[in-house]
Amino acid sequence: MNIKSILIFVAVTLGVLAGVGALLWQFGSNADKPIAEVAGENKHSQGSGDIKIVEFSDFQCPACLSVQEPLKVILKKYEGKVEFVYRYFPLTSIHKNALMSAQAAEAAGLQGKFWEMHDKLFTTQATWGGVSDPREVFVGYANELGLDKEKFVGDLESQVVREAVNVDLLAATRYQINGTPTFYVNGVKTEFGQIDAKIQGLVK
Repeated sequence: MNIKSILIFVAVTLGVLAGVGALLWQFGSNADKPIAEVAGENKHSQGSGDIKIVEFSDFQCPACLSVQEPLKVILKKYEGKVEFVYRYFPLTSIHKNALMSAQAAEAAGLQGKFWEMHDKLFTTQATWGGVSDPREVFVGYANELGLDKEKFVGDLESQVVREAVNVDLLAATRYQINGTPTFYVNGVKTEFGQIDAKIQGLVK
């Protein structure tokens, strides 16, 4: 085989590999996911039912804040039919306090107050979002929620809490999620505005 033939062979091979890679990337981004896989360990869930909504969210994300109230309306509307699972996806490249807020929610969860801290972080997003170090603010919230302050402070940056947040971060990366909020309904990636219609189609 002469040099020209070798170069042509290499070029064609690289082209085929690039095409396969692009298809795999598209498949990874758009393919439906097994429900259990998307929900992870179901660590932070509420409600019960055959339909499972999973949200990858960032407490410092304004768009995530904007869907909180309409999401509660949907969950109330389909009470007994829907289980909702919250998963962390702090966008640390644009939200400097996102990771710490996720850790605050996880630390509160270790004392059985995840959802209370979840709601507190969203409703006060404008308060802590712009501070240079939100630790004391979050400790204050822990006090308001009746948490054991010493335990909360110890848990806030503990390995256990960091690993719990990282599990969700790794999942979001694996699913090639690039923004928040990102929702899945029974394993199918769904725009928030389409969730109600999607549930209606699944309700038996």
